Amino acid sequence: MKSENTKLILGLAIGAAIGATVGYFLACDNKQEIIDRIGETVDKAKKKISQVINEGIEELDTAVDKVNTLAQTAISRAKADQMGGEA
Repeated sequence: MKSENTKLILGLAIGAAIGATVGYFLACDNKQEIIDRIGETVDKAKKKISQVINEGIEELDTAVDKVNTLAQTAISRAKADQMGGEA
């Protein structure tokens, strides 16, 4: 029950914030400036997200290379042990 009330209150608060923002935007005279600022903020966020994704991909590639190296080492050792056991 508390969870439902919390969700309702949170939803109302978010709705009120969005409504206030839209009302302010519609009433203000400098709409283009606000739009430009929003565009700049979105561009910065896109660049940062792209940077984080690229860094994550690089880290993932490094991890994959390490796993491949470890796997190849393990395979080589297993083959060497198997060859030594057969002799």
